[in-house]
Amino acid sequence: MGRILIIFVFFLAVILPSFLGGEPKSLKPILKQAAPKSVHNTDSKSEIVVNHFGVKLYLFPDRKSNVLKTIQFGERLFYDSSSLEPNSAEWVPVVTEEKLAGFLLRNTLLLVSKNKFLSTVLFEADKLLKLNSTGLEQRMEIADSLFRHAGTGEFRGDDFTLIKAKAGFALIKSIDILNEKNIKADSSKEILDFLKRHESKLLFDYSAGKYYVDANYFWKLVENHPNTKHSDYAGYLAAEASPDVECQRDLACELEKLRRSKMKYIYFFPNGNYVSMYSKSVVAKLKEITKDPESIACFQPAPQNIQVEINTMYRYVQDYSLRYRKEILPYIQILQKECLK
Repeated sequence: MGRILIIFVFFLAVILPSFLGGEPKSLKPILKQAAPKSVHNTDSKSEIVVNHFGVKLYLFPDRKSNVLKTIQFGERLFYDSSSLEPNSAEWVPVVTEEKLAGFLLRNTLLLVSKNKFLSTVLFEADKLLKLNSTGLEQRMEIADSLFRHAGTGEFRGDDFTLIKAKAGFALIKSIDILNEKNIKADSSKEILDFLKRHESKLLFDYSAGKYYVDANYFWKLVENHPNTKHSDYAGYLAAEASPDVECQRDLACELEKLRRSKMKYIYFFPNGNYVSMYSKSVVAKLKEITKDPESIACFQPAPQNIQVEINTMYRYVQDYSLRYRKEILPYIQILQKECLK
């Protein structure tokens, strides 16, 4: 009797609902989706950061609807509070700066708290630029995006210095691929246009056939914004952006190369984050140049360019902190004795 009762209960709970077109409660999938009002309240209070490439702006929240435009990495967007379509866990209603209203897939963007737009864009840009899988066109898109934000006037002070420096870094990472893969400027219209947009920040070495980001782009940033929190980072990029020229034991070339990069950084940032590293490099190079004073290539009278470099180095070192002045000055004095008699 007990066995018959169990079978009857099972029939009522499981078999009978399936005949009636239903599904046992225990077998129904549990759908976890935020209520539209909750999603709206969260989204409307957030900043929108597009951290993907080739993101499509749809007219309606449907992948089959018309595509209004392709959104660029880091493009400035605004939450569309006036959208008549209900919010969902898959779509976000947005308005572009040119007042186009549409929908983006939620998995192509980040929603961050107010005033976190810049820090999030820069973090996502850094992350992508460090990946070998990020191609040239994508790096160029990141650089264009950061330069565009830097030119809007929206960011000032520390934020302005940082985004200008990061934009320059993105330009370096783009040019690096051009040089590494020996891609010519006229390989495509996109590359040629990119180089034209940024030609004021670039140098071209005709002998090597390579582009370089002009270190003066960063030095001007340092000089114009010396007291901002991120000027030290801009100075580091300036020192690193200097072309690694093969001087072939040309003394003027060696001195200029050293003075315009590492020694200039120490001059501007006597307590900077990279001073210790650069001072060791400077000492090692000067020690190599002056190890045999009689063989220093500055025949009398020393050429004007050599005299200028030594005098500028001496002026720099006089403003160094005591520790680094004591380490570097003896080598400058050797150069003065041998070349400025």
